[in-house]
Amino acid sequence: MSSFIALDVETANPNMSSICQIGVVKFVDSSIVDECGGYINPEDTFSDFNKLIHGIDEETVSTASTFPEIYESIIKALEGDILTTYTCFDTVALNRACDKYRLPRFQYRYVDASRVVRHTWDKYARDGFGLAVVATDLGIRFNHHNALEDARVAGLILVEAVKQSGIPLEKWIYKAARCIDLSRDNVPPPTIKRKGNPEGHLTGEVVVFTGDLSMPRIQAATIAAECGCDVDDGVTKRTTMLVVGHQDIRALAGKDKSSKHIKAEKLIRDGHCMCIISETDFVKMIEI
Repeated sequence: MSSFIALDVETANPNMSSICQIGVVKFVDSSIVDECGGYINPEDTFSDFNKLIHGIDEETVSTASTFPEIYESIIKALEGDILTTYTCFDTVALNRACDKYRLPRFQYRYVDASRVVRHTWDKYARDGFGLAVVATDLGIRFNHHNALEDARVAGLILVEAVKQSGIPLEKWIYKAARCIDLSRDNVPPPTIKRKGNPEGHLTGEVVVFTGDLSMPRIQAATIAAECGCDVDDGVTKRTTMLVVGHQDIRALAGKDKSSKHIKAEKLIRDGHCMCIISETDFVKMIEI
């Protein structure tokens, strides 16, 4: 297997140029040979949501280097190697940071590890291919939303996908960018169902979401699963928690509550142990 660099970044807010942490891990012959990373002062504000995700704030990065100060080090780290990230988020963030500081964009050969995963395993082709989910399925334990940890795991997942597919990494540079065949009979339909992290502080909870959330529902499901919750796509007697976002009255066929909400209330009246909470309260529960 060719040598490659796995890279991950965290950002301070929804502006993707606001990189506040970076992790870089070098692989040779499927093994880690070097790694480095650290905080970056994004010279920007931190949003509450991003701080909830990675735990980094203004004080954490107050004495850290800025992106221009580590720019040459990143060039040196990427030199001559294939770069992989898990989804294109990190490469877009790098480009946005370069643009912010009027620096030339990085040049590299690139493989999106998430697309290799989606090409290799049918069950991830449509959905459910998040880093934490695939890592759990492969038995890889890590501290999610730490840039160095995420880079390491992205690299390990890529190594396993290359082994399983039998396709050399060099060929994935071109193959990963091609359209993913979703017409295969064994490609499952989209679902947000997740198995919870057995060591999460909400282990044992079975969560269902309804209404419009402030984040994509797939992202909410992944966060809930990282905290230990199993996530289902419908209310059943197994459900322990219904998380309610904004309800679009136009989509409720004249009702003031969704069918999930109505079913949950009926189960509660029948004696089932379940709570109905707002998305805001659920976010607070995750913070705990």
